Amino acid sequence: MPPNVTRPCAFVFLRAGDRVLVSEMHDPVEVVFYRPPGGGIEFRETSDQAARRELYEELGVAIDELTLLGVREEIFTHRGEPYHEIDFVFEGWIDPGALAMLDGARIVEDDDDIEIARVVAVHDLRDGRFAPLYPRDVLDLLRSAP
Repeated sequence: MPPNVTRPCAFVFLRAGDRVLVSEMHDPVEVVFYRPPGGGIEFRETSDQAARRELYEELGVAIDELTLLGVREEIFTHRGEPYHEIDFVFEGWIDPGALAMLDGARIVEDDDDIEIARVVAVHDLRDGRFAPLYPRDVLDLLRSAP
């Protein structure tokens, strides 16, 4: 997606207990940062459909139930260019073994960006051990494990 366009996106926190999957992203101009896996919503696709498609395309994961946690707006710079996203943030629960198997998976995006899947404890996210985490204030949406 070119810069200077508002882009709708869908992201999913895949969870098992107090563990969650985030994508480690590398911006060659700025820093390493983290976000839930996901991506852009295509024309005539709902945010739920986009979240499921992105999980399947990037990680080979098909998820039965997704819960919309909320929506965040993010204005940021990536590769030195300005971007603007409206982010639908979901949560999906999977088997702990399946989640653990995703740790370290490498995802190569269409623009040659590389993401690395990281399974981390929610309290480590809250303590800022995986920061910055985007979209901003996304942790306000992440609930405690039942």
